[in-house]
Order: sequence, then structure tokens, then C-alpha cells
Amino acid sequence: MKVNVVLFGTMRRYAKEDKFQMEFDEGARLGDLLDRLAIDDRVYIIVLVNGRRADEDTVLTDGANVHILTPVGGG
Repeated sequence: MKVNVVLFGTMRRYAKEDKFQMEFDEGARLGDLLDRLAIDDRVYIIVLVNGRRADEDTVLTDGANVHILTPVGGG
């Protein structure tokens, strides 16, 4: 199955492009995607799958849209 990935902000350092597709076997989870991208510091990231907040146990589906970003704060 193919999954569409978009990286925002500092997350762009984990791939050559900020928008791309990744291929996985059926039943793959979001944690598998994060492992493949070698994103190790997962405490301070937000991941949306098809527009909804997701955790590492979320099962991915064919054509899913995954957005990975870091929260932004300001004062």
C-alpha cells in the first residue's frame, strides 16, 4: 500500500523532499513509518493521519495522508 507523507518545518530534515510517498505492507502502523524515517525524538511532534491526530499504534491504510510537524509556540 502507498501512504502520502508531508513533512513540515524542522521535520523536513528527515527526507530529501517535503512531500513524497512511502510503500508499506498491509497492517503497517504509524510507528513503522516513523521508524523508517528515523525520527527518534517523538515526544515533541504532532502527527495527523487523514486530518486526525494519531499515535504510533494507528494502522495505516492505502492512500492515507500523513502530516508530520512540530508544535509552534510564541509569545
